[in-house]
Amino acid sequence: MVGKMVVDRTVPGVIYVVGLGPGSMDYLPLKAYRLLKAGMKVFFRTEKAVPPELLGEIAWQSFDHLYEEFSTFEEVYQEIVKKLLRESQNGALVYAVPGNPLVAERTVELLLQQHDVPVEVVTAPGALELALTSLKIDPAKDHYKVLDALTVKAWDFSKSMTNIIFQVYDRLIAGNLKILLMERYPDDYPVLVLRDLGLPGEKVEKVPLFELDRREFDHKVLVVVPKMREEIFSVEKLGEIMEVLRGEQGCPWDREQTHRSLLPYVLEEAYEVAEAIEEEDREKLKEELGDLLLQVVFHAQIAREEGKFTFKEVVEGICEKLIRRHPHVFAAVEVDDSDEVKINWEMIKQQEKGKKSVIEGVAKTLPALKKAQKVGEKAAKVGFDWEKAEEVFAKIEEELEELKASLKEGTSRQEEELGDLLFSVVNLARKLGVEAEEALNKTTFKFIKRFMKMEEMVKEKGQNLQDLTLSELDELWNKAKNH
Repeated sequence: MVGKMVVDRTVPGVIYVVGLGPGSMDYLPLKAYRLLKAGMKVFFRTEKAVPPELLGEIAWQSFDHLYEEFSTFEEVYQEIVKKLLRESQNGALVYAVPGNPLVAERTVELLLQQHDVPVEVVTAPGALELALTSLKIDPAKDHYKVLDALTVKAWDFSKSMTNIIFQVYDRLIAGNLKILLMERYPDDYPVLVLRDLGLPGEKVEKVPLFELDRREFDHKVLVVVPKMREEIFSVEKLGEIMEVLRGEQGCPWDREQTHRSLLPYVLEEAYEVAEAIEEEDREKLKEELGDLLLQVVFHAQIAREEGKFTFKEVVEGICEKLIRRHPHVFAAVEVDDSDEVKINWEMIKQQEKGKKSVIEGVAKTLPALKKAQKVGEKAAKVGFDWEKAEEVFAKIEEELEELKASLKEGTSRQEEELGDLLFSVVNLARKLGVEAEEALNKTTFKFIKRFMKMEEMVKEKGQNLQDLTLSELDELWNKAKNH
């Protein structure tokens, strides 16, 4: 015989949150059962997960009707919490939820966040515990990840561990989940559909990923994606490989490298990424981005060996920076357009760095044209700029005349005046909204293409370029321009 629990129902504001387990009396904790039978008001988030025999034993209300009244789950959960808090002012009550109330139960999370009303939680075996038991997963040894099908993103899945996915209660959600999984796994990768865990009809079905949404789904179904058995290549694995290469039994060349010795390779890989983008070659871009990522991991490993920082700290740093510099996304700041975003970005950046000058922070190793344009942009932000692009032409003409005059003087003078002229031309590019570096690159590539066409045309005639006169070369150049 089950003893009766004595509860002081005169104390307002006490909310007893109890877990119902999988919906079977076999899994309902004794303490939860006693609270449900104690004579307090009982509220079920949904009656779908309540053991049928319990429904006839007590007076109860459910919040199922709210799912029809609101357009989002968050609105439903917020409304449930409001009603519970309001009802608790009339005395202690019981709020019963499916499974374990501390696992993926948003209403309980919201209740625990508030501090006006005391909340006592009575746990019960939930779908997670039952899934681990069914799959014979030892939480102390086997790695697993719990995900919500309603909010999961493709990058949330981990191939190196078992992914247990809740909230797959209809085919539409299953279809969306399948599409996300196919971004990370083979189309025929075996996944598990777990149904009615802890109930007499419990079933575990293995299906190929592409068939996932062809099954029937309800609130008692969850999906499990087993970890891959073959070697997993991830950013973490890349770090492990680099650690081995730099280790005692690793590669002699890799072990010899320093931050400074790797500097040319960082620049080279960045330029090769840019080249792949210019060529619109996606396969090449994928490869070059990998090479550039290797440089990041390489430098992080060297820094780790020096006790300076780790790759994890590099990732944490950029994540924190992105969040800080996007207050219009991650905080309450409002912006009207992308121009205002750029202004905010620079203001936050200057505050973070504590710079004394607005033109600090321009990398010294940038290509000269890019560096000149960056400096001009920063100076312009404080008003040191021409009002119109047309005004820059006068400056260019002035610098050109000074360059002509310097021809009678030494080389150092000519270098200085030529630099002034180039700087003025870069400022014109900035005023026109043109990237000087990109413009010169395009012109250079155009020259290369035409020059190679000239070589091809001369070769067809059995001639050599160096044997032609300047006028003949000029004529050939004009022909190459028309191809």
